[in-house]
Amino acid sequence: MSSYRTVAILVLFVALANAKIYDRCEFAREIQTYGVPYEQVAVWTCIAQHESEYNTAAVNWSSGDHGIYQISELYWCSTSDTPGGGCNALCSQFEDDYIGDDTACAQLIYGQMGFPAWTTYQYCNGDVSSYIAGC
Repeated sequence: MSSYRTVAILVLFVALANAKIYDRCEFAREIQTYGVPYEQVAVWTCIAQHESEYNTAAVNWSSGDHGIYQISELYWCSTSDTPGGGCNALCSQFEDDYIGDDTACAQLIYGQMGFPAWTTYQYCNGDVSSYIAGC
């Protein structure tokens, strides 16, 4: 096995070891601890389900989106060694199991652009109470 392949496998393993896949109710409860208003919880839960299936390590290499909310490296975070973008963050920090920073960045994006900043909002615009039903 080449050393490049070995390093790539180790990096993937470390990323997965620090990742978490939430269930919808756990996610809905968690984001409230980071200050998300209750009236937004169902929409955020819907967006996270459609963007990443609640997977904190989700990366879309085609679009450059990272983490549970699929935050764009084009505008909001940096893939270099220095934090950057609108959230002044490293994109890689949105790929671990701590979603407090992801949520803060998502709230910043929401404050500037609203929910339509996420293309998946098309599935979450309307009655999404089912996303938090029973939670």
